[in-house]
Amino acid sequence: SVRQLKEQLTAHGVDFSTCREKSELQELLEEAVARDAPKGSPTGSTSGGTSAAAPPSGGSGGGIALADGGFAVREADRCWVEFVDGDDALCLWADGSDGIVAAAELRPEPTMPGPRPFHGTFETARTEAFLSGRLLVAAVHAGAAQSKAERLLILTLATEEVTSLVDENAVFWRGAATELREPHLQQLAPEGAPSLAMVLPLAIDAMRVLSHSQGMGSDVFIGEFVTALEEVEEHRKALEARSVSDAALLRMEQDEEFAASLAADKVAQEAAQAANSLDEAAAALSAVQAARDQEAEQLTKKRRLLLDEFLSEQVPPDGSSTARLMLRLPGGQRIQRTFGAQDKLSKVRRWAECCPWLPEGSAHQDLEIPAHFELNLAFPRRQLASHEDEMALSELGLAPSAALLLIDRAA
Repeated sequence: SVRQLKEQLTAHGVDFSTCREKSELQELLEEAVARDAPKGSPTGSTSGGTSAAAPPSGGSGGGIALADGGFAVREADRCWVEFVDGDDALCLWADGSDGIVAAAELRPEPTMPGPRPFHGTFETARTEAFLSGRLLVAAVHAGAAQSKAERLLILTLATEEVTSLVDENAVFWRGAATELREPHLQQLAPEGAPSLAMVLPLAIDAMRVLSHSQGMGSDVFIGEFVTALEEVEEHRKALEARSVSDAALLRMEQDEEFAASLAADKVAQEAAQAANSLDEAAAALSAVQAARDQEAEQLTKKRRLLLDEFLSEQVPPDGSSTARLMLRLPGGQRIQRTFGAQDKLSKVRRWAECCPWLPEGSAHQDLEIPAHFELNLAFPRRQLASHEDEMALSELGLAPSAALLLIDRAA
């Protein structure tokens, strides 16, 4: 039975979380039995209920052994164990880094979490995403055999931030390359499986692939996911604009022409008046510019005084009691910082004012913070009002992570 196959795979320390068919489980078990059996001895049967070769030793998984090619947890961080060598293990982490860890510190993880998958074909998942107006995330895997890139993809999707973002804002489909029609496979995985693609559904039977990658860390995924969501929003606005009737468009054009005519008359009148007192206008302009320069200098000094609060504090480590915020500026730059989940929204506003002079902003050039701005939650889009400044980030739904937009009020 399927349950017996899974029990035997667990005994061999083999991860089967991506298997969807019984035949895939049988293929994995045959490979594990052949791998673990001593040379010259029979490999045993994969259809009965008897146990095959004993699993490798190591790890502390409550009876489940730490094995080469399996997943494990150290504290709250999941990793893929590329191989175990005595008391040490070489691990690959969700951010794409790797390193040697003591095997005793690892707990085997036979089943990896991830976003809620859509149960159905890719075509029906695309239809669901189109009808609900959401992004489609497609994870294409090669089959039973899993490469290092596919393991990194599983690790990326298992992180809490990625799972939360995908579940709230997208339809998630996962399947083997063999389940896709050839045109879809060429679009979603042009370089072969594994592949993780961001898809904008244009219609029930049409789509545009926004991005695809054979392997990416969780931070890169979050950045590409937020960019894809912005493109979905822009596409929605474009559709709304095209749905305006011809009469409404004509009325808008006439209103704009009338407003432009009024503006031109006003400019001509002001120019005539200015010609009569050119010296006075130049002096007034100089005074206005001087006032603006003084105001900008005072604003810069005020913002630099806020630096001590953030330079002296230690950034809390990521976890359930933190809020990891990504702020997108009007110029398109993105800056990240981790706050405590109980920190107030007012602290985030102060950080936004002085972030160009903080370490997280030093990697960007020509960062400009508008003199007057507001903070908006990116998804779902809403303004964070001033009366919420004394509310904790957790109360506002900004923990464990959120994407914010800094909007120039003068724009």
